[in-house]
Parts: sequence; structure tokens; C-alpha cells
Amino acid sequence: MDQEKIYRQVEARLGRLHLSSLHRGFHLFPFALYDDARAWTAGGAIDKPDSFLGNTAVYHNGAWTAIWRLTDEAPDPDILTSKIVHEMLHAFQNASGEKRWADEQDALLSYRRDPVNISARLKEAALMRECLTGEAPGAFDRLLGLRAARKAHFPYEYGYEARIEQIEGTAHYVELAALEHLAPEKARARWDEVLAAVNDVEQNFQVRAVSYLTGAALIACVKKYTPFDTDLPGPVPFAEAILEGAEPCPMPDTDPRVEACLEKKRDDILKVIEETLDKNDVALEGDQLLTAWNVYDAVREGPYAVITHFLGYLGGTEKADTDEELFRRMKIIHGDFVVRLTDGLRFDRAWRR
Repeated sequence: MDQEKIYRQVEARLGRLHLSSLHRGFHLFPFALYDDARAWTAGGAIDKPDSFLGNTAVYHNGAWTAIWRLTDEAPDPDILTSKIVHEMLHAFQNASGEKRWADEQDALLSYRRDPVNISARLKEAALMRECLTGEAPGAFDRLLGLRAARKAHFPYEYGYEARIEQIEGTAHYVELAALEHLAPEKARARWDEVLAAVNDVEQNFQVRAVSYLTGAALIACVKKYTPFDTDLPGPVPFAEAILEGAEPCPMPDTDPRVEACLEKKRDDILKVIEETLDKNDVALEGDQLLTAWNVYDAVREGPYAVITHFLGYLGGTEKADTDEELFRRMKIIHGDFVVRLTDGLRFDRAWRR
């Protein structure tokens, strides 16, 4: 993989974008492309830094930097550039002191996958499609009314989703807006994928991932139908601020597809837990604090949490007062696990799946 060639392709496309027109105050940040061994930055090739994990924004060489991991497959330069813009928006959020991040640790313990809430989310998705694929009189007001009702009935769940929509939904919207400037036909195809995904029952159970998409779609709806400024900074996520003055409407009936899917997923999780414990392949034992995990599909069922890809922890009475200290001191093991929680995020055993 020719990292320099790909870097230059992205660099040239970034030069064609006016980022401040996509989001107020947004501007270029450093970016890097990397693989398992090396990275390419504005200064050329370097050994891959330990901090380069996943696709995100990290603080590197004194600046917030967008990073993207290259695979063996040659990337589409337009799509890759839009992804880099997404991660640059995260760099901008960090540099700007953004505070509206979701609390993933609390969500693992407290977020409820309730069939009524998910059924209402699907109704909202249908209204978003109406709003964005044509002129739908009253659809936007119904969308706000349903969201206001859901916020009243499920304040914790709505608040968690709204914070993901604020951080990731905004970044995803900016990503698609950048792609619209670079390759309109590709952007249209991606918007079709967004609307299909948010209307899919299965994908609505991946709460964090689908909130990237609902956030982007909600911003597009707001921009189409109101002068409300979704770029405003402040303590309140835009998905909550837009509801000021909205009249809650009746909550919809539970969608039977949601109930069936929820039952199947719960059965599947219980089966995973049972089979993993029966194997008795214990990876960790003793009092530990769960500190990091793949937040996209972690699920808690009773006292057990099912974790995929990696698990970060501090042992016994170890403490970390800052994120930097935590990152330095925590231990990470890779793989899929079931952990038995004892008190909050403390656990006493982890089985390797």
C-alpha cells in the first residue's frame, strides 16, 4: 500500500473543501494514515505510534490529529477524504473544549433496550425519510413531537442518544456534506444507506452506531425545515435544544418486530453467556475495575457483560485520577469476553469466549 500516494490524494481533496461552510469555525487539522507498522504524516513516514488505534482523533506531536487505519484494499479517495473530515471534526471538538460526550461507562450499566423506545425510534426514522426524500407537510412537526414524547418517557435513554448524536451525528453529517462537495453521486448513495439503516429494526439495537446516523439525519431535517443553528456550542445537545416548545405527541404502540427481535437478541446473549461460562476458560480472576471496551456492541445482561475485541482494566485497589494516567496504567487484553460484574464496573472474573 503506497501510503504517500493515498495521503497526497486526500490532501489534494481537502484543499478543495471550505470546512467552515460545513460547520461553524471548522478548519483543517493534521491527519495521518497508518497500518500495523508505519504511518504517513505531513512530515513523511514514521513508525506507527502506540496512540494510533482505530479511526479517530488523537493528540499527537502537540496537536489534535485525525488518524485513519489503512487496510489491504485500496480506498476510494473521495470516501476516504470524507472519513478524514469526520475525524478532523472530532479533532475540532476536542480542541474547542466540547463537553457533550456520552458517558459510555454509565450507559453499560444503565441504558435500557426498551421495545417501546425502539419502536418510537423506528417511527422517527420513517418521518425522517419523509422529510428528506420529498416535501412532507407536517412530518417535521410530528418528528419533533415524537422526540419530545420519547424524551419525556425515556429521559436517560434519550439523553444518552442525544449526546452521541451531538458528537458523532455532527461528525457524520459533516462527512456526508464533504462528500457532497467532492462526489455528489456518492453522497446520494450514502444518504440512501443512512435512511435504510435507521429504518432497519436490527440496526436500531446497535444504539451507539445507529445514533451516528440518526444524528446526521436529524441535522439534515433541521437545516431543511428551520433556521435553528445545530452548530451552536453550549451544554445542551442540539437534539434536546431543538425540542424547546415542541408539543409531545402520543407514544406509538410497540412494534411487534421489535419485540420479536428483542426476545431473540436476549436469548442469543444468554446463550453466549451460558456457553462461555461452561467452557470455564478464565482469562482474569480477582477484583478488577473495567476501564475500557468496545462500546459499539457491549451488552449487559444481569450481572454479566459481553465484551468484544478487547478489555481494559485496573487491578485491585489501583486508581487513575486522569484519563492520561488511566491510559498509561491500565492493562489491555485482546479478544472477546464475558465478565461478571460485582459492584458498578468492578468485576471478579472474565471468561474468554
